[in-house]
Amino acid sequence: MKRCALLVCVLSLATVALAQQPLDSVKETELQAAGPAHDYVLEGPRSDTYSGTISTASPIWNRIYGCDVSPTCAATCSDSGVDGQYYEVIPIEVTAAENLECEVTAFQGTAGDSTIQVYCDPFDPAQPLVNVVAYDDDDGPGALSIFVAADGVLLQPGQTYYLVFSPFYPNEVGDFTIEFTSATVHVVPVELQSIGIE
Repeated sequence: MKRCALLVCVLSLATVALAQQPLDSVKETELQAAGPAHDYVLEGPRSDTYSGTISTASPIWNRIYGCDVSPTCAATCSDSGVDGQYYEVIPIEVTAAENLECEVTAFQGTAGDSTIQVYCDPFDPAQPLVNVVAYDDDDGPGALSIFVAADGVLLQPGQTYYLVFSPFYPNEVGDFTIEFTSATVHVVPVELQSIGIE
């Protein structure tokens, strides 16, 4: 009985110690720049869903962070202190002006830490600070990403936007799912040629 109680005590202390370990310095810097995470979850029916896979065959870029929101495609961002993330580009459009609402509902990477960025056309991964509308890291549940209407990511009809999914860390691979609740947003069934960055 005493051994069992001692084992529970030791396991509890180990769990607390692991939970209190400091974040790596890049994650901590980027979280401080972005402000506190919110753990938002979108409610309501889904207008579209996109499932993809980040693999070692995916293109590589140097992602951004800490952006403001700019419906005119001129968000001010910083270059991430960690480079070389895999990414996937998802072309999206709306049929009426509306604020983007979408969330990463799953990412099976090792850390499970996602980022999403919205770009105006053209999107050029070799110039990740150009044509940015918005960026999110951890405003969804846990380390997942989300845009809610209150973020003000206003999309206009007649324009293609590029939602870029990227893990926070390099070498992260796995399946992911993004769900949309904006009334008229839809994924455009078009192939976009990606350019890897060395």
